[in-house]
Amino acid sequence: MLRAIAREDPGAWRVRVLATARNTDERLSLEHAHPTWIVRAFRRALAAEGRGDELGALLAADNASPAVTMAALTGLAEVPSDAVRTLYSPLGFRAGGGDPEPLVIGSGGRLRVQDEGSQLAALALTRARPIRRGERWLDLCAGPGGKTAVLAAEARDEATVDANEISPARAGLVRRALEGVPASVEVSEEDGRTRVDRDLGAYDRVLVDAPCTGLGALRRRPEARWRKGPADVPQLTALQGELFDAGVRALAPGGTLAYATCSPHLAETVGVTREGARRWQGKITQLDARAVVRDIARAPIDLPEASDDALHVQLWPHRHGTDGMFIALFERNA
Repeated sequence: MLRAIAREDPGAWRVRVLATARNTDERLSLEHAHPTWIVRAFRRALAAEGRGDELGALLAADNASPAVTMAALTGLAEVPSDAVRTLYSPLGFRAGGGDPEPLVIGSGGRLRVQDEGSQLAALALTRARPIRRGERWLDLCAGPGGKTAVLAAEARDEATVDANEISPARAGLVRRALEGVPASVEVSEEDGRTRVDRDLGAYDRVLVDAPCTGLGALRRRPEARWRKGPADVPQLTALQGELFDAGVRALAPGGTLAYATCSPHLAETVGVTREGARRWQGKITQLDARAVVRDIARAPIDLPEASDDALHVQLWPHRHGTDGMFIALFERNA
């Protein structure tokens, strides 16, 4: 088979393969090695922002090896003087090439590998409003713990942080991620949908980084595009909605909820948050996450203008150089 392939140059094979496409989406699927259902999901998500013409650039970005991005935890470490700062996250930087592990170990975990989009998702919650001393925070779906560490560092001596992760193995990763943070974080291993029932209305800030298809991180896990299918989405959105509701139940009046997914799929993002807002109508108010992220960002960030039904942030690999992280913020009214 390989000898037969080698008899023609790559350009000839490209023409032959693309000629089998029956429509534009199939052609893009073949050209960029993405299942057609993902191509269509990306097309719809970009079109919702009026950026449908960026589809080819997004698919190409998924096939480009991403640079390693790191974070210097707030108040615990400084960005190395020889590092290149990230454009948006005040914690982020890119070190020189090579294995980042010596830098992580040498800092005692205060410097760590973390995508800039994940940093912004955690910071959107911690910096949505000033911290009041004595606050309680909860990371409801904490594994593998990168965002939990950012929360704990941001809390400093002003707030206490709890974390929950249903998977024992991933809960272990959360505890390991917290080793470099001099704060006591209780890590429970429960179903997040029921974990909050013993702490109803107890938290001032809750992060729901919900399990998702992971379509926003295909550049880091290229094989994942072939392991998920459209049939996975309804199961995940049902779970995401239940976790959203759990997060709201955990909030004290005036508390803030951050809902995040590493996916731009509309069903997992605005679909979940709009249905959640409908179920909790009058009891929660959506905040302008775009204004919060713009205030956090070190440089101007390209986000479509907010509208009454689109106050969220969707980050993109091709536009922002981050994973495709979705961030929405809500405040508990009563």
